[in-house]
Amino acid sequence: MNRITYILLVVLLTIVPCASQSKLPNAKLHSLVLQGIDLTWQEKYSHADSVFQRVIREFPGHPAGYLYQAGVVLARAMDNEMEVDLAKFDSLVDIGRRKAKGMIESGSDRTWGNFFVGTADGSDSYARVYRGDWFGGTRKGFSSVSSFKDAVKLDSTLCDAYAGIGAFYYWRSRKTEFFNWIPFVGDDRSEAFTLLTKSIEKGTYNRFTALGMLVAIYTDAGMFEKAVTCSREGLKNYPRNRGFLWGLATAFHKAEKWTDAAGAYQQLLDAIMESQDNNHYNEIVCRLNLAKVKTEMHDSSGIANLLKDITKFQESDFPNHLQSRAKNKLEQAEEMLLTSARSQTQTGKQRPHP
Repeated sequence: MNRITYILLVVLLTIVPCASQSKLPNAKLHSLVLQGIDLTWQEKYSHADSVFQRVIREFPGHPAGYLYQAGVVLARAMDNEMEVDLAKFDSLVDIGRRKAKGMIESGSDRTWGNFFVGTADGSDSYARVYRGDWFGGTRKGFSSVSSFKDAVKLDSTLCDAYAGIGAFYYWRSRKTEFFNWIPFVGDDRSEAFTLLTKSIEKGTYNRFTALGMLVAIYTDAGMFEKAVTCSREGLKNYPRNRGFLWGLATAFHKAEKWTDAAGAYQQLLDAIMESQDNNHYNEIVCRLNLAKVKTEMHDSSGIANLLKDITKFQESDFPNHLQSRAKNKLEQAEEMLLTSARSQTQTGKQRPHP
């Protein structure tokens, strides 16, 4: 795409309002997809998976069931710091992509075909970045945005497509070290905020995805109050969602609002302990962060117990892919315990005898 076409497209995306919410044309498919997405945000992953299996059975020629089921696989892994089941994930994404391309090639529904090709490549991009393949993730990200733009050209009211475009615009501008070989790469962060906001306001399927993206982006940009606002908006609908709780706690922590951060980390810890997939890594990270926040508050209540609950684990208690990261957290907790013990000993020595 040349620079003039790029600028015109950005202007189009910025000024064209999402006059209505675009929905999948089949009412039953639309309803089932919304149900599965809602269950995913409730973190009821097995139930969500079952719904999307039903979508595949009842609409085998449509890409939605395959791609949203792949989304459940990825969401569950990212939520719990698990390794992605690549055999299942890649198979679902590949089938969904083929079905979506078939819609484009046959002319049956080019708009949704492009949207779902973008969804396939976007999911693939996130999965690659999650496992450390930044180059592969970047390539898939470009492909994803290209398909989303094609969908928007055909239907400017398809505001769900704006989420993927907006997120890519921000991170492309922010992570310039991964894109400095590309000609004419500018700073599109302002457009990113606009597009993500439109997806939240008028999207049908990606509203909360866009909201979660904005939480991460606002936090990265140091706009902590806005990150808190977006996190709370997500929690209004999904009060126990660990993603939004992480966002809330992290924003308060970075803003050095210690009391609020402590409360958010405690809520998060309670939610983590409820997870059936708890492998204890997120648990120890949350306990360590809560101990650090309490230290900043000069509130010693419960700090020792938090740290002891971390140090009862050993590196070998964690999955292989988490052991080095867990080791770092365990060492931090041990050091905090030693510092606390030294401080108490010093205080005892300085206390005058009766």
